[in-house]
Amino acid sequence: MSILSRFDMIPLAILTVLFGLTLYIWYSGKKQLPYPPGPKRLPIVGNLFSMPSQEEWVTYRKWSDEFGSDIIHTDVMGSHVIILNSIKAANDLLDRRSPIYSDRPPMAALRDLLNMDFNITFLPYGPAWRHLRREFHINFLSTEMEVFRPFEQRAVHRLLRNFLSSPNNFSKHLRHMAGQIILSVAYGIDVRPEGDPYVENAENVLHALEIGSAKEATLFDTIPWLLHMPSWFPGARFKRRARKWCRIVDNALQTTHDKVKGDLDSGTAAPSVAANMLSKLDENSTELDLLAAKGVPGTMYMAGADTTVTALETFILAMTLYPEVQRKAQAEIDSVVGNSRLPDYSDQDALPYVQAVLKEVLRWHPVTPLGVSHKVIKSDVYEGHFIPAGSIIIPNVWGMLHDPNIFTEPDRFYPERWFSPDVPAFPIQAFGFGARQCPGRVFARRSIWANIAGILAAFKIVPTEDGPPEKKYLSGLVSYVKPFRCYIRPRSEAAASLVRDTENEI
Repeated sequence: MSILSRFDMIPLAILTVLFGLTLYIWYSGKKQLPYPPGPKRLPIVGNLFSMPSQEEWVTYRKWSDEFGSDIIHTDVMGSHVIILNSIKAANDLLDRRSPIYSDRPPMAALRDLLNMDFNITFLPYGPAWRHLRREFHINFLSTEMEVFRPFEQRAVHRLLRNFLSSPNNFSKHLRHMAGQIILSVAYGIDVRPEGDPYVENAENVLHALEIGSAKEATLFDTIPWLLHMPSWFPGARFKRRARKWCRIVDNALQTTHDKVKGDLDSGTAAPSVAANMLSKLDENSTELDLLAAKGVPGTMYMAGADTTVTALETFILAMTLYPEVQRKAQAEIDSVVGNSRLPDYSDQDALPYVQAVLKEVLRWHPVTPLGVSHKVIKSDVYEGHFIPAGSIIIPNVWGMLHDPNIFTEPDRFYPERWFSPDVPAFPIQAFGFGARQCPGRVFARRSIWANIAGILAAFKIVPTEDGPPEKKYLSGLVSYVKPFRCYIRPRSEAAASLVRDTENEI
């Protein structure tokens, strides 16, 4: 839901125009080359009122076709925005020129108003980011993650049991499963089957993230003086609401941090990333070490759950709309795994079609269709076009993964495409670019795969009597599937019995 109504934005726009001369850099600085092509701009406000507010990824892709360029230039109140619509452009700039394209925009709503500056995703390029990135890699080594496989498998099996008992609540069950995995791995918390306070805290943090990444929140980056606007000012409702959610986020993270610290002191701490990092702190620890001990598990807490849920909702939607894909994947599982057990991680390499389904889920609708914005730290030139220093770079991941020159019939859910030598080996763009690529991508892929394989082995997903649902997604940093209905039924009594038997696992 929008945080600021269009009415609320009117006084902001008027005052912005009045103060426009201080921001008016339309023609400032000398450039020898043209900007990349883009939609026509108005004086001072630029493209402020022409930027799309829904399904932006579709509009940005159309702009590439309209203006004949893989990169598009827009201007929002003097802030240059460069949109990358092709894998080639993203590779050339965000990967090969990563040292100057790995900064972040201010993200003031998230970092300043909601106190999420511990999150490595939002940190600017610099010493703090490098330190947390290094700690992420250390804690996400495959050998470090092996200890958590039983936790993940139990969470998947609990999800299957929940699907068996109340399939209509599949979105709720997906969220609980994702929360269970993240909380166990990040903090060693064994969550309750229902009504767990830590899961509820995680949901609150994710809701705050949704608020802080809403379209209106970017106004604080475009018009920085809004950060100093008094709370009674028209349009300041966002700041008032952010103050409340900031307290909720701080409390949620402090609660989990204190629990792990208490468990370490009493010698009862379960294996977790937080326990591992906190146990290494001593009197010689630096401020960056303290930040990492909070930021690494905290980022997992925020980043892992929502992305897993959204990917699995996309999977369920796809299975509802493409029954032939579901049948092929289930036939492969039956032939390899059989009917006497459920699939587990050891089956991944033997189930290439299920792997292709996972790849297609991440391509068909990426969890973050516009990625996370980058910022270029110095002026650059690309294919004869000038990119000013400080430009915000939006990687249109959806547009890249729907490029018809690479992915034939891009709107079709078609796992078979991943067996062709003409497409990339994996839609790695779904996990970011360059130095900013998601450090937990291997863990995320494994978790999503385990759930997909388990669901396919045990259940059949079909449309309701109302017919196939609509494929519709909401805008935001994480693009949620618009709520839809389907039937999730056991494939057989034998499959249902296998699911029930997981209740007894240790």
